[in-house]
Amino acid sequence: MWIDAWKNVPFYAGWKKEHHLPDNIRSLDEVESWPIVAKHDLQKNATLFERLDRPPDGRSMTGGSTGQPLHFGTWKEDTRHTVPNMWIGRRAYGIEPGDRTCLLWGHHHLYGKGFYRRVNVLKRKLKDVLLNNYRISAYDLSPSAMQSAFQKVVNFSPKVLIAYSAAMLAFCRANRTASHRLQVKCVLCTAGPLTQSEQEEISLFFNAPVCMEYGSVECGVMAYTVPSGGYQTFWQTHLLQTVPDIQNTYRNIVTCLSVRYFPLIRYDIGDHIEVYPNEVKRPHRFISVIGRPSEIVRFSDGTAFWGNLIGDCVKQAPRVLASQTILRDDEMYIQVVADGKLTTEEADLIIQRCRMVVPALTHKRILVEQREKLKTSVGGKVHLVVYE
Repeated sequence: MWIDAWKNVPFYAGWKKEHHLPDNIRSLDEVESWPIVAKHDLQKNATLFERLDRPPDGRSMTGGSTGQPLHFGTWKEDTRHTVPNMWIGRRAYGIEPGDRTCLLWGHHHLYGKGFYRRVNVLKRKLKDVLLNNYRISAYDLSPSAMQSAFQKVVNFSPKVLIAYSAAMLAFCRANRTASHRLQVKCVLCTAGPLTQSEQEEISLFFNAPVCMEYGSVECGVMAYTVPSGGYQTFWQTHLLQTVPDIQNTYRNIVTCLSVRYFPLIRYDIGDHIEVYPNEVKRPHRFISVIGRPSEIVRFSDGTAFWGNLIGDCVKQAPRVLASQTILRDDEMYIQVVADGKLTTEEADLIIQRCRMVVPALTHKRILVEQREKLKTSVGGKVHLVVYE
């Protein structure tokens, strides 16, 4: 894979020369000292990733979770490992191909524009019918949208529910008083981490296990949780290496172990993971996905904490369905979508909980603002933390 990369991709030819990298890889240990490729390296050198040996079959783009979508070429065979990996992960929870499946989903940015968009939408609908799937938009997390989605799910009566993590939380919270209970064998969440308590909240709502999928558009499916706990890495197709970082977490550095149009070698995907003490350097399994550096709340005085802590705090107001933290001029605005108008007492309770969980916030200005909608990426994912 490395030989193919430096011979056929101008970026890696230059990277090899600049960093005095060898022609061949003799062991995985030596790769750990190689330089890390960051997302901005890919974005500013996009033309250098056009291969010399064969043109792409198509183009793809990431969902813009970092604010800057990544565009790249693809071959049809690039995804040959994705489907097997997905079914290895899903079958551990009893999910079978052809199971009646409902998706709270986005990815509308992948359909293109104009005439081609209409064609791609029709193709997607036809594929969903053939695959026994039903798709509901996850772009609107308002109470009315999530309650409407609930009725659609009830009518479709799926065996499996797949959703963006934030959308699934909003779905459960908006429908917690519903008399009907859905009978599903598993709930699969992706496109964002969930805390253990959030996973338990979803599992209790459905009386079913929660499976977490870990992957990205550019890397494919890298890991799934297993029923016994933690994530299992697809180590035959993805080499995960770690770099120690803040608050006892590790940055995940990914190498895709196959020849593909867009090779990724020692790529900093932007995620922090929690690892087992005996599997730190090259984990075949890990405990949890914590989040991205962009999901860390930082103030000018050095105060810093993971944004998902705010998600635990807003649960003090049970009618809150979803939240987002906005940092503006060193002030913190917690924007929430709620079922009904949030009271002053509920807002104060959220602020008190924030200052209890993060004592450094005691002297910070915190405001709770109710919103109809939260800011999303082009792929429909809710940004956990937004800097303005």
